Amino acid sequence: MINEQIKRLRLSRILNQEDVANALNIAKSTYIKYEKGNQSPQVETVEKIAKFYGVNINELIEGKEPDINEKLLSKLELINELEINEKNSIILMIEGLIFRRQNIELSKKLS
Repeated sequence: MINEQIKRLRLSRILNQEDVANALNIAKSTYIKYEKGNQSPQVETVEKIAKFYGVNINELIEGKEPDINEKLLSKLELINELEINEKNSIILMIEGLIFRRQNIELSKKLS
C-alpha cells in the first residue's frame, strides 16, 4: 500500500513528517493521513511524492522494486533538474566508470 511505502521512504531518509509535508507543500495533517492510510493522495500528489523521494511511481504505489533500467530512467529525470556543475560531475563519474570497464576488458583480451 502507498501509505506503507511513503512511511518506509521517509524513515529510510531520516525525515520527519513535517519536513516532507513542507517539501510537498501540503499540510502536515494531510501527510499524516496519507501515511496512516486514512486518506489517499491525488495523482498529482503521488507524482510529487515519487519525485521527492526519487522513486518510480510504480514503486511508490505497488511497493515493487523497479528493474535497473526503470531506476536509471527515473534518476535521469531527476538529473535533468540539477545545476550544470552537478550534471558535469555526473558525466565525469559515468565516463570514469566506462573508462574503467574498457580497461578491464582490454586487460582481459591482452592476458
